[in-house]
Amino acid sequence: MERIDLTKTIKEATATFCQNRIGDKPPISVTVPAIMTDIPWPDRKLQELVKLFLYEALLTNDPEAEVTVSLRRRSQLKDLSEFVGVQPTYWLHLRISGRGVRLSEFFIDEFFSNIGYTCAEWVGVAESETRLGIFTAADKPEIKIVFCLDDNRLKRKFDLLLPVREPVALSGAINVKH
Repeated sequence: MERIDLTKTIKEATATFCQNRIGDKPPISVTVPAIMTDIPWPDRKLQELVKLFLYEALLTNDPEAEVTVSLRRRSQLKDLSEFVGVQPTYWLHLRISGRGVRLSEFFIDEFFSNIGYTCAEWVGVAESETRLGIFTAADKPEIKIVFCLDDNRLKRKFDLLLPVREPVALSGAINVKH
């Protein structure tokens, strides 16, 4: 189990983008809680996925349109937990949204695949612009990430929902009665 500092990863990705992008840059608003430092995750691929996906979203954004990045902890998403088949301690919700963000479902599939996650399925509702993708680690199918794409005409939202399982500390003292 790795410990991944998503706050640091998000800040590094936005800083790298601001240094590397030539020409006009979109305004970026980043909201991450100060108390959230690191999370347990079964592999290091999550850090790479977050860093590269955020960088790509910023890179393809219209320089005139603001991009909002937020990270928050969600205690329960019961229906989603049941649908995906996971029982996390809590969920982390990373949202990237903006009027100019341009990434397609095909790009998202390919991007996740290049990092080592395969798409188990995309789910959508008729006449809705929202689609839900469930991705699993290619080498560990029990590791799941949920991706929500909301393709509204005015604003696009990309939600990365991470089911986090905190390890339970076992007490060293065991009482045995004979």
